[in-house]
Amino acid sequence: MLKLEQAEEIQLPVRDGTLLSGHLFKPEGSKKCPLIVFVTGSGSLSYKMDWQNDSFYFCRTFVSVCLAEGFAVLLVNKRGVGDSKGNWKSQSFYGRADDMYDVIQLMKIRPEIIEHHISVAGHSQGGWIVQLLASMYPNDIKSALSIAGPAYSVRKQMVDNMESELIMRGFRRSVKWLLFLYSTSLTLYQYISTFVKTGYISYILSYDARDVIQAIKVPTYFAFAENDHLVPLEKNEPLARELLKDVNIPWEIRVTKGVNHSYASSAKYQTWDEIESKASPGLADLLSDFCKWTRKHTY
Repeated sequence: MLKLEQAEEIQLPVRDGTLLSGHLFKPEGSKKCPLIVFVTGSGSLSYKMDWQNDSFYFCRTFVSVCLAEGFAVLLVNKRGVGDSKGNWKSQSFYGRADDMYDVIQLMKIRPEIIEHHISVAGHSQGGWIVQLLASMYPNDIKSALSIAGPAYSVRKQMVDNMESELIMRGFRRSVKWLLFLYSTSLTLYQYISTFVKTGYISYILSYDARDVIQAIKVPTYFAFAENDHLVPLEKNEPLARELLKDVNIPWEIRVTKGVNHSYASSAKYQTWDEIESKASPGLADLLSDFCKWTRKHTY
C-alpha cells in the first residue's frame, strides 16, 4: 500500500507569502517526469485523511494510478487546511486559482519535473478550479481533469444539492416549495453579499462555470458520475457538451456508471451508511485513461 512517507513533504510560498503544505510523489526510476497537481475540493479535510482513515480513498487512488502511469503527483492543502497557513474561508475561486498557478510556477523549477508537462486535476469544487485554470493559463498547463466538477453556477449546484438532501431525508413531497424558500433565501443572501461579505459562500455564490468552460484553452477532460446526487449527471453532462461544442482544443467527456460523487459504487441517493466506502474500479479506469489521453493529445 502506498505510504505518505514515500513522498517528499514540501512548503510552497504563494504570492502573498502564505505557505501551503504539500506532498510530492515521484514514480520510481524516473529522472525527469511529467507532473499532475491535484486540487482538492470543498471543506476543511486534508488529503492526509487518506492515510489516517481507511474510509478515505480518493487521493490515495489518484496518486497510485498516476504514479503507475509514469506521472509525478503533487497533493496540496489549500489555505488553512492541514499544515497550510492562511484562511480559505475568505477566498474566492479566483484566489484559489491564483494559489495553484503560483504552485505550478514553483514546480516548474524542480529538477525532476518536465517544466512544460504539468497538468492539473481536481475533484468536486476542485473541478471548478481546474476549469478556471484551463481557461486562464494555456502556456503553463498541459492538460486538465475535472472530476465531478459542475458545469454551471455555484448557486445552481447548491439548489440541486439541497434537492437531493431533501429527497434523501424523506421530504420528496415537500421538495418543490422547500426549494422555492431556499432559492429565495439565496437570492437575498447574494444581494447582501454584493455590499458585505458574510461568510464563505458570499465569496463564491456569484461564480458561474458556464462562462469559464466555453473559454478553456488547454486540453480538458470532464468526468461525471452516473449516480452523483451533488452534481447531477442529467443536468451537467449535456450542459458541458453544449458549452464545449465550439471549443477548438481537444476535450473529452466520460461518464462512469454506477458510482456516486466520490466514485464509490452506489445507487442514486444512497447514503454512506448504505454503501462501502472504497474506490470503485471505475475511478482507477478513469484516472488511467486521463493519463493516456494526456499523452495522446499533448506530447
